[in-house]
Amino acid sequence: MRTLVLLFLSSFLLRHKKTQVILLQPDRVFDGEKLLTGVSVFVHNDKIVAIGPTSGMKPTGDVTVIKLPGCTLLPGLIEGHSHLLLHPYNETTWNDQVMKETTHIVLQGNTGTRRIH
Repeated sequence: MRTLVLLFLSSFLLRHKKTQVILLQPDRVFDGEKLLTGVSVFVHNDKIVAIGPTSGMKPTGDVTVIKLPGCTLLPGLIEGHSHLLLHPYNETTWNDQVMKETTHIVLQGNTGTRRIH
């Protein structure tokens, strides 16, 4: 549950234009392959600009620091198993299935897919 709250919090903050630079300090960061500890994430506007050891990330100036104890920061939603090509070709063309349906997956917040068939 904390992970989902963190995901929505991060999404909200990235869209909030008054905050230009944010330093997120979760307990863990999952990079899509490994679970990292002692890592912080600098966000400028809506882009991640730096990821590195918390000890080396010193906020200066007008930086909002958000400490997230007990939380894991994810790079987005990771789809673990997806069926993209479910329609028969006489119903929907291959191009429509691949190009349009994959776009929907990304627009829903999925930034990674592990198994597609």
